[in-house]
Amino acid sequence: MTKLPGVYAHLLVFAVLAMFGSQIACAERLAIYGDVYPPFLLEQNGELTGPYAEAFAVLVKQQGIEVRYTALPIKRVLQVVERQPNSCGLALHFSPGLAETLSFVGRVAPVTVSVFAKQGKVGQLNNIEDIRRYSVGTIDIAEVRDLLDIAGINYEPLNQASRGLSMLVANRFDLLLSDTLPEFATTEASNVTRVFTLARFERWVACNNQTDPAVANKLRKALAERLFAESLRSIWKRYGLEDYFDDVRQKWEAIPRPKVKK
Repeated sequence: MTKLPGVYAHLLVFAVLAMFGSQIACAERLAIYGDVYPPFLLEQNGELTGPYAEAFAVLVKQQGIEVRYTALPIKRVLQVVERQPNSCGLALHFSPGLAETLSFVGRVAPVTVSVFAKQGKVGQLNNIEDIRRYSVGTIDIAEVRDLLDIAGINYEPLNQASRGLSMLVANRFDLLLSDTLPEFATTEASNVTRVFTLARFERWVACNNQTDPAVANKLRKALAERLFAESLRSIWKRYGLEDYFDDVRQKWEAIPRPKVKK
């Protein structure tokens, strides 16, 4: 075999390295913003952690997308993503109004909001009208606030959803509107009961409207199984949420996306 002269050998090595370097440089980079939502989205030194963040990062990396996480209050998330190119919000609630300014590219997880009360504290309740005569604390999400506002029900929005159970147990209010989180299986919740299911929503990834369609398609492909692909089981198990992971895989049926007027 003929040996290449030294200078040509060096040029060949340089060309190969440049080729791989350009492939690395071509990896898409997205800034991802989200609000803290224990135990699914947590904050550490201003960045997002937790099973949502870890699972999403793994899925999109398989599509050649790298992410950088920042934790912000939800109102700031919406403001930043609306004006900042190459940015997305993780675990946002879908609304036709937001769909006019953001691109909702895929669902990530379900949210079932139920009414909880201490055993023996309230009478028979069947629907939202029945809760009018009680004091109410609720997780602070737009869809629930809208339901209560339309029904003319006074309520206390909780800045920290994780405090809802302890506040209910301490009689800060009669009813708690919340999604079912792991703390409802604790000793503290032994005298707390689910009264009825109020509504079902879903959390999405929504991106800046100027996001490259090719990138948006990669995100949709990454989220084909939402954040509950079998390959992600170890992430959920590490956070003590394997039972929740299995329950979602077995029971979640996506809600038809609302139509958005053009």
